[in-house]
Amino acid sequence: MSTHLQMDIEFIKTKIFEMADCVIESIVQSVESLKNADMSLAAKVIENDSIIDKLEMELDDECINLLVTRQPAAADMRLILAFIKINTNLERIGDYSSKIANETIRNAGKPLIKPLIDIPRMAQLSIDMIREAFQSISEKNADIAEGVIKKDEEMDILNTQVYRELFTYMAEDTRVLSQAFSLITVAKSLEKIGDHAASIAERAIYYIKGIDVRHRHLYKKDDQG
Repeated sequence: MSTHLQMDIEFIKTKIFEMADCVIESIVQSVESLKNADMSLAAKVIENDSIIDKLEMELDDECINLLVTRQPAAADMRLILAFIKINTNLERIGDYSSKIANETIRNAGKPLIKPLIDIPRMAQLSIDMIREAFQSISEKNADIAEGVIKKDEEMDILNTQVYRELFTYMAEDTRVLSQAFSLITVAKSLEKIGDHAASIAERAIYYIKGIDVRHRHLYKKDDQG
């Protein structure tokens, strides 16, 4: 790898890791705003989404420019292509965090119909998944990324639990319909964040192994001749 190419890749890598930190902070703040009916914090999350959008555009430009001007090969090419996809995943996570913050504002400070238990669990799980996906990139460890993909099943289970519990609340008291649907939206947003975290892990495996695990059955077929 040329010195210039290495420097360019490290620059992009630093920026995308910073973007990951931004979206993690957005997840934390969006759920905290919901728990505490904190309108100002919710507004901050929504405002910061434009910063994440700007970072996405800047990173896309940097990656495309690097592909055109440096023409990297093999693993470097895979890393840059993975970063382009991961960049989009992070931007979408920011959108879902903003969506959660919007639900805080929509609730307008009303007391929650129930203590939040599974929703904070989902938020923490999504954060763990994002951090571990990026750890797998840093350490070039595909096993960590595989673990992230498996955790997405936990996220789906928690989302189903939230839905069933809130559906019970709605069946017993129609006055809670609005807020119950709001909390279902929050849980669904977190489930989608988990999907994007799993997608980041898939891109990490693509970078490390050169295998697109979304279609790993094709590789198994090829291996069998």
